[in-house]
Amino acid sequence: MGGFRSRVAAPRQQTRIYRLPFNLYLWKGPNSWAPTHQAEFEALQLVKKHTHIPALDTCQYSDSSFLLVTSVAIKTIGSMIYIMTDEQLQGLVQDLKRNIAELRQIPNGTGSGFQICNALGGSIHDWFQDETQLHGFLGDNPPFDEAQWEQMSKAHSVKHDIVFTHADLNPRSILVDGNGRISGIVDWVCVGWYPEYWEYTKMHYGVKFTTRWIADAIDQTSLGYRDELQAETAPTTYASRPMLKVTEMRYTFLEL
Repeated sequence: MGGFRSRVAAPRQQTRIYRLPFNLYLWKGPNSWAPTHQAEFEALQLVKKHTHIPALDTCQYSDSSFLLVTSVAIKTIGSMIYIMTDEQLQGLVQDLKRNIAELRQIPNGTGSGFQICNALGGSIHDWFQDETQLHGFLGDNPPFDEAQWEQMSKAHSVKHDIVFTHADLNPRSILVDGNGRISGIVDWVCVGWYPEYWEYTKMHYGVKFTTRWIADAIDQTSLGYRDELQAETAPTTYASRPMLKVTEMRYTFLEL
């Protein structure tokens, strides 16, 4: 699965976040991240235009890999989920359902000819003409036994809608207010058009031990993609599998 990691997951890079006057934050990364910041900027413009999702208000980006944004609430769902009441968690689930539904309505107007691509119609660390091509790529390294291969084949035989997807919703990227309602969503670096199940399966990565997030949030938000999830975890056990689809950026917070 090494090819999947290098071509679909983002490379490990370091992004620094500077706090500026007037409630602004400057995200600075290596120059190689300029196209990524440009795509993220365009994605946030689409979110602002087509949805009511509380996302970062981007001011501008530059080809030197800067992204200037306004600040948002700083409590993550990861810091709140174990002290939330059941009623608050139900409210969070409703917020997530509504936000995901709104995202899926954003049309692909890039004109690039690629169905699976970023907000500019370009690479999401790889891009594909359609879902069949993507699944062919994911199956390059077959699972260990025939039963697992059959599981993957079954899941990949289903045709899915290609929809606009955050692709990295997790306890660190969802911000909440004191009542557990969503007040902001960050980390739009992986956003693009993907098969409709991608949001659900991606929400399981990197959160193995966050039982309440998986059982009471994810599985109440997006039901119906169990086969796809099983197919993605078939090649190795969940405990030992690399976090193939998690954007591996390390953030350093600096105050000027």
